[in-house]
Amino acid sequence: MQRLVEGCYLVDFHGDVYAVKGLVHPPSRVYAVPRVVKGVKVKDFSQALDYVLRERPDYLFDDPYTGRVVIAIPENMILRRLYPVKTPQGPSKLVSAAEELAQHLSEARVEFGFTGSLLTGYTTEKSDIDIVVYGEGRKAYELFSKLRKEGFTKPVTAENLTILLESRRDTAKAVEMAAAEQRKVLTGVFRNVLYTVKIVPENFWETWEDTRCKPIQNYEAVVEVVDDSTAFYTPGRYGVRVVEGDEIGRECREIIYFRSRFAEMAEKGCRVRVRGLLEKVLTKTGSYLRLNVGVGRDDYILGDLPE
Repeated sequence: MQRLVEGCYLVDFHGDVYAVKGLVHPPSRVYAVPRVVKGVKVKDFSQALDYVLRERPDYLFDDPYTGRVVIAIPENMILRRLYPVKTPQGPSKLVSAAEELAQHLSEARVEFGFTGSLLTGYTTEKSDIDIVVYGEGRKAYELFSKLRKEGFTKPVTAENLTILLESRRDTAKAVEMAAAEQRKVLTGVFRNVLYTVKIVPENFWETWEDTRCKPIQNYEAVVEVVDDSTAFYTPGRYGVRVVEGDEIGRECREIIYFRSRFAEMAEKGCRVRVRGLLEKVLTKTGSYLRLNVGVGRDDYILGDLPE
């Protein structure tokens, strides 16, 4: 059976639709968050979590990998698995724009699929083009950089930004972070339609069995980005050096994120202010500190700061 990974969806036996998160999962469970509950789309993560707490407590999992209680759907509660498709569902204008944009990926022989509402069928007048790319990360990123330089795609406009921010209501500083959207190539506008692209790494750098995270505390710091080579992926990470921050997190060397809004937020050499969950990561080869950004509503990455 094909694996469920980032970009896939599942339908449980109650008829609710969940978005799969990440590339590794606990035994007999799948990390996922509610996206359509009783026929109604859910965008706010806090609302999604409240629903699970109230209606589906058996989906909560005390997870030794993350060190937190998370949503992880038991495999025996999965009715259907939805994998990204080449043929999108939705209004003709949206579908036409999606297929035209995807044609560039096809010509470059990049493996992709439509996800989000184009996969689930829950489209509205404000729906965007959601594309997920597997296995050709660097090639896909360079392609979207080229499309932007040649004017095929455009940066997010004020009108589109309003739509984008509606989907990010569960991030407190979404408006402040929006300044970075202008330079992103994986988020933009094509034929007056908002598009977002997730580039999923072919191989995740952690395994569920061999990695254990110990949450320490919420942590805020100014960091210098020393490695941005995987910062266009979802999940992705930045190599960093702490410039300003409390002593407890001064040895933090990495930012990790599992939400695409935190991709392309910073480039190598720049300084950003960041807030996330400080974690101690234990592996077979040792341990290190990192910031997990996107776990909490108040998490953010803001920059580029002057030196």
